[in-house]
Amino acid sequence: MTHQAASSLLSSLGSVLPHFSMHRANSLSMKRHPALQEFENRLSEKLEALKVAGEELGFLSIDWFLQSMTVVLATHSNVEALIPDLPVSELRDDKWVDECLDDSAKLLDVCNVLKEGISDVEHYQTLVQVALLNLDHNNESNFSEAKFHRARNALQDCKEAIKKKDTEYRQGQPKSKLENCSSMLRTMGEKLVNPKGVNAAKGNGFLNAIYGAKVTTIFLCGLLVIALACKPKRPLVSLSVTSQYLWSSSLLSLQHRVKEETDRRKNGGSIALLCELDNVDSSVRKLHELLNGNSALTTEKKSYPSSFQSVEMRELVEDLRKNLRHLGSALGPLEQSVNELFRILIHTRLALLDTLSNSK
Repeated sequence: MTHQAASSLLSSLGSVLPHFSMHRANSLSMKRHPALQEFENRLSEKLEALKVAGEELGFLSIDWFLQSMTVVLATHSNVEALIPDLPVSELRDDKWVDECLDDSAKLLDVCNVLKEGISDVEHYQTLVQVALLNLDHNNESNFSEAKFHRARNALQDCKEAIKKKDTEYRQGQPKSKLENCSSMLRTMGEKLVNPKGVNAAKGNGFLNAIYGAKVTTIFLCGLLVIALACKPKRPLVSLSVTSQYLWSSSLLSLQHRVKEETDRRKNGGSIALLCELDNVDSSVRKLHELLNGNSALTTEKKSYPSSFQSVEMRELVEDLRKNLRHLGSALGPLEQSVNELFRILIHTRLALLDTLSNSK
């Protein structure tokens, strides 16, 4: 790939995803504590596995996001496990404690926004289920004008719900909570400072572990925030990651593939970056168009059964049902993962405060 092509690829995605760039590390590599070595090895392995999963499941699919959340959870759990052995006397007077607590508070806010975003998708799912209930082929004999109108109105509500999310981002309306969350993550990224020199070695490398957890969370949770929205336009932060970390190349490689997929979906006209949500939206629009084309049914009652049994109608209803099933099956587990991240962040805060208190 030419330098110009590479630059174009990176700039084309600046509005959708945190950008990570890797600089050359100092000529002398930092001597790693065994616990930090293990942490970095684990993170590198999980990021590599996440890339493989993306090739198999599809980047930006809901199953892939479920796996990405397991990486975030494991990373924060590993950070929490390092706290009991933390030599606090070495770190007690540093400002890193306040920064760590402040960032974790912001990540708690991110969890709350993600849960609301998932709840919005669940509401959208309910609207689609109403349409499917009224288009149930198992009850064709009871198909009526009222059911026809209820199905068509429910599909129209689905289109309006997606349009509203899209409008919040594109038509100068007040920011949605998801967009505010993206802005907050961007600000966090701009303020991230890579531990260097003496600070990098403090606490047996604990600050480096914290840094790795923050970068991973901003990257993956920031991507999930975007996927739950529709065509976000605001650019996100550009983060700098040095090559001193064992996980740096794995993160950059994963980011590159995700960027390619995100760029492809945007250029393809996708409404939502979350694959399953976009598939449901596509099915909703096709079915709604078909029902609108058969508006003569409202005056020709005898046409209901024959039209309802049409191959095209059956195929569209089945496609919508299948796509909705794929979306709905993972929403619950995804919300549980966000709740678990919230819990771990709280426990880490309490463990850190407790350790600092006991050291005094």
